[in-house]
Amino acid sequence: MFVPVTHILPLTIIERRRLLPVAGSVLVRAGQEVRAEEVIARANLYADHVSLDLSRGLGVPKKAVTPYIKRGISDEISEGGIIAQKEGIISRSVRAPKKGVLVAVGGGQALLQVNRKPFELQAGIPGVVTKVIADYGAVIQVSGAWIQGVWGNGRIGTGGLYVAAETPSDEVRAKDLDPSQRGQVMFAGYCDSADVLEQLASIKMRGLILGSMPTKLRPAAAQMPYPIMVLEGFGRIPVNPVAFKLLSTSGQRETTLNAAQVDQVTGTRPEIIIPVAGAAVSVRPASLEHIEEGKQVRVLRAPYQGQVGTVHALPGKVRMPNGLRAEAVEVLLSDKEKVLVPLANIEILG
Repeated sequence: MFVPVTHILPLTIIERRRLLPVAGSVLVRAGQEVRAEEVIARANLYADHVSLDLSRGLGVPKKAVTPYIKRGISDEISEGGIIAQKEGIISRSVRAPKKGVLVAVGGGQALLQVNRKPFELQAGIPGVVTKVIADYGAVIQVSGAWIQGVWGNGRIGTGGLYVAAETPSDEVRAKDLDPSQRGQVMFAGYCDSADVLEQLASIKMRGLILGSMPTKLRPAAAQMPYPIMVLEGFGRIPVNPVAFKLLSTSGQRETTLNAAQVDQVTGTRPEIIIPVAGAAVSVRPASLEHIEEGKQVRVLRAPYQGQVGTVHALPGKVRMPNGLRAEAVEVLLSDKEKVLVPLANIEILG
């Protein structure tokens, strides 16, 4: 039986294939070192279009418009620039209402593409470009510590790790914040206040790692200008001891927080990367592993949600307290209690 893995590793190889959704321009080369927030490729995804009635603007029939057109297809035109002009005793012209590019002319009409702000693809992780994928992106690789989470607000940030949690359940409060923390990534156990999130934005924190937070805080967290990542889930769940040990002993180390939104199709999850320069690592972690005795696991559902233990036995399909029969695992929790958990409610930590 194979079970999903949440990776919490002090040293491993992390490799990411970063691609544009459509063809564009790749800005990096193989062998180049990149920062997590560095733009590695650009593409034009979204643009507004403005239709201009040249026939009406010039006061001529549709079929007579062509001689008066002053610009060609793909020409960039500044705001107020002339697109078509009829000279004479009474001069008439059609001007661009906004800066844009002329993309079509016909039937007495012109189509201007405006607001062409390109989509910019960030590296997502710090590392070295191992492969360039022409017109689309690159493969980036780094060695270091790696911790995956369960929720992120979609932003990326890098800074020294500021450890604000003395225990796995410590709550960060407004009184704990200080301007001297500016530019750092904060690690705390829990946050229950939108005011704290706002204050972190005002002192320009580079990121926030939480064990958990209440569901009510999710909309505010999604709007923050810095990355926020949740390790365990929503509610009040202490940070699991494996992640807590790794983070609490990594204070001041350069830390990248890619609070990517979960995508079940691609397997994308929010993640923390703490690079280790010059590390010799050859093993790449798998996303699924075979469940067996001795494996370290985390429980995903109540009543033991967030607790970590080791697989003590594999009894197979058994009748659970709710009356349903299901594949189950006997887990020896960290407090030495043995509990029976449905296989679907656990994940391997590794």
